[in-house]
Amino acid sequence: MNKVVKPTAPPPLNASRLREARRALVEEGQATPDLAACDPALIRSWQRSQAAGLSPVGRTPGTPHASALQLAQAREQQHELVAHARPAMEFIYEQTRDSDSIVLLSDAQGLLLDTLGDIGFANRAERVALRPGANWHEQWRGTNAIGTALAEERPVVIHGSEHYLDRNAFLTCAAAPNIDPGGTLLGAIDISSDHRQFHRHTLGLARSAARMVEHRLFETRHRDSLRLRLHKHREGIAGLTEGLIALSDDGWLIGANMTGLNLLGLARQDIAALRVDTLFDATLDNLYARSHASHGWPFEVRQLGGATLWVQLEAGRGGIEVTPRTTAPALPPSAPQLAAADADIDVERLVAECQGNLSEAARRLGISRTTLYRRLGRTPG
Repeated sequence: MNKVVKPTAPPPLNASRLREARRALVEEGQATPDLAACDPALIRSWQRSQAAGLSPVGRTPGTPHASALQLAQAREQQHELVAHARPAMEFIYEQTRDSDSIVLLSDAQGLLLDTLGDIGFANRAERVALRPGANWHEQWRGTNAIGTALAEERPVVIHGSEHYLDRNAFLTCAAAPNIDPGGTLLGAIDISSDHRQFHRHTLGLARSAARMVEHRLFETRHRDSLRLRLHKHREGIAGLTEGLIALSDDGWLIGANMTGLNLLGLARQDIAALRVDTLFDATLDNLYARSHASHGWPFEVRQLGGATLWVQLEAGRGGIEVTPRTTAPALPPSAPQLAAADADIDVERLVAECQGNLSEAARRLGISRTTLYRRLGRTPG
């Protein structure tokens, strides 16, 4: 689940008390009263930083930095993420312009792929290697928003002396992970600024940027899939806060954004493991029929747990077939089925003979249900 680590405001722990709580934890293994005021994710990060052999003071030897060629190769490997993240970064930059801040994008290993921000603060940020090619994995930089968001796989704020390395204490940073529609961690998007510019809303901006990237990745990966747009409110469909799930032609969940998973109470591991009729009190044929009856507009569907969601169904251009983990692959269509698919037959009559069962009609024709839907002239989304 994409749970949020609540930002830690400067009060009640000032910098000296934070440093003392960290010192007692990593050097003596003692939990001071101040430690109880720290977020558990922050404590775990300090412990990981200690286990990596890092010292809070001084410089860290051996920290990797990608060459120009290595950075170019990394950007090429993550070209889809970089391309879709750039517009989101520009949007965030417009909201934070002239506030001494910088927007950064990393890959899943903490390598910085792209940056955008105020020149004055960018020059300061470069002194601690907040620039493309630097690596901000916790192993090398200790507790920091990018590295900790990647390690915890959820949005975090790291403010001032919450950083494990004292030299980074002038920063306040908020980062959110980028998750692809298959549930794979791709990287993180971060907003960093001077610690005196701390603002709780920065985390919301980082989360919004990550959500924008997830939307674009989903639309690109599943433009040919059967898609469901989800929201608790009808007016939320097609907005930034909508959930998105993609289904195979036989109703298996093959992709989703994090909002979609959260709305359905699912985890990333559920992708490719569940069918649509285990999510809703409806079969895939029911959803097709209801979408047709609503002329492609959103309609309400009850989840098996009893809650209702507004749903809009969109049929892709061809559908993406996957082999679910718990079923055997479907048999290929027979020669008579293929011949029937190519023949100029009365598709409506065949559907009627199947008593409206689109799955059976598609099986007889040897085509996907999405293709059958198009041949019927129905456009549900």
